[in-house]
Amino acid sequence: MQDMGSTDQWPPPGCPDLCWPELLTPEDRSAWYRAVITAYAALWEGHVSQAVFAPVRETDVLELEQRLSCQLPAALKAYHLEFGALSLAEKLCSVSPEGDTPIQPLLEAYPGIVDMLEHDDEQVLELFEDMIVFGDYLGNGNMFCFLRDIGEVFYFDHDDGSMLNPFFNSVEEYLDALMIRCLAEIHEDEEAGLDLLAQRHGTGLVRKWLY
Repeated sequence: MQDMGSTDQWPPPGCPDLCWPELLTPEDRSAWYRAVITAYAALWEGHVSQAVFAPVRETDVLELEQRLSCQLPAALKAYHLEFGALSLAEKLCSVSPEGDTPIQPLLEAYPGIVDMLEHDDEQVLELFEDMIVFGDYLGNGNMFCFLRDIGEVFYFDHDDGSMLNPFFNSVEEYLDALMIRCLAEIHEDEEAGLDLLAQRHGTGLVRKWLY
């Protein structure tokens, strides 16, 4: 991890400010993501958790979509095609099935759910069947999923009675929020990061996510 006591400039040159940027075009968002990921990689330079750019091929995405029997949300597909960095403030799942935590149906990632839902109605089980895991949160069993064919993002919390909590309207909203989390870590200002997330998404969501 970057030695904050060193004389090197920190945050590193090109690191975005800790704020919500004005993103008018897909190119604006792409440039912001790249700058954030580059700075986050510098923060964890030399550590096993260092972010690494590893863009995937279009054929890799197509093979994944065939395995899932659905398309990836456009923002998630674009992210993996251009960046592919998995180790950020939270861990993103890999396109490859050989990864430690691949993008996969929730019922495959957490098969015990079927037993936990045995007394629920069929509609509840169908909702779980339509969930695709794309983010591993902190490796504690809680995961971010998108709803097949719609793309709405849910937070799966295995310790919560409801287990599935609607969080973001899209994967793009989640990725933007993840960049803010990375910037808060880079700038060593967690409180400011939490405030920014709460301003856009509400204190209830932030409390559920990060407390």
